[in-house]
Amino acid sequence: MPAPTSVIRSTAPSALRRALTIAALTVVGGAAPALLQAQVGSLPANSPYEDVKLGQNLSIMGGWMLMTRDPANVAPKSSATAALRYDVAIGGPASLYVRYLLAPSERALLLPTNPKATRQIDAKGTTTHLLDAGLDLALTGKKTWHRLIPSVTGGAGVVTDFAAVDTGSYKFGTKFSFSYGLGVRYLPRKGPMIRVDLTNFVWQYDYPDRYFVKAADTTSVLTDTRNRSAWRGSRTLTVGLTLPLFR
Repeated sequence: MPAPTSVIRSTAPSALRRALTIAALTVVGGAAPALLQAQVGSLPANSPYEDVKLGQNLSIMGGWMLMTRDPANVAPKSSATAALRYDVAIGGPASLYVRYLLAPSERALLLPTNPKATRQIDAKGTTTHLLDAGLDLALTGKKTWHRLIPSVTGGAGVVTDFAAVDTGSYKFGTKFSFSYGLGVRYLPRKGPMIRVDLTNFVWQYDYPDRYFVKAADTTSVLTDTRNRSAWRGSRTLTVGLTLPLFR
């Protein structure tokens, strides 16, 4: 005997609700692992982070030293530079470093008693030597991120050109310097690391009294005594290879 129409109408919605409920549970159940993975993080095999032993390293580098113009315009000109850097890990993300840079260049040779038009009498060859030491902090700790280790650095040292007083009474001398910058190392699966450093070095220029004395044309090298001791320096970019030591 056929079922009453009212029974058919009441049964259909119940069956539909059960079907929708089962479908929803199936979708949620299938999506749950993906949601949990997104919350917890990547699996070790797929993680962008890998453990690394910082240890001791020697970097051989070359680049460009961009000198900041000083008030008297007698600073060494911008030039290519070569560098050696030694790093040793001291715990956690920290390493100590010692660095030496060499930059052959030239600078203006001034005769302050001459009028402005003839004040520069020559361009003198000079070599800037810079030795500093400091702290390197790896931003990813003792891990790499996609084979990269970015870091921040800060240090102090000395800079000199080993030159005597010139004919215009100026001497670069040996100066205290401090530095800060950013670096990044790339660790390939095989072969040496590649290192890139961008460092700002700062030191102080000192000028002789003759630079403030007026010449026959009533001009002088410097007019503002506040520039007698000016803080300037260089922005230096170096790129090179890093070799592990004692491993």
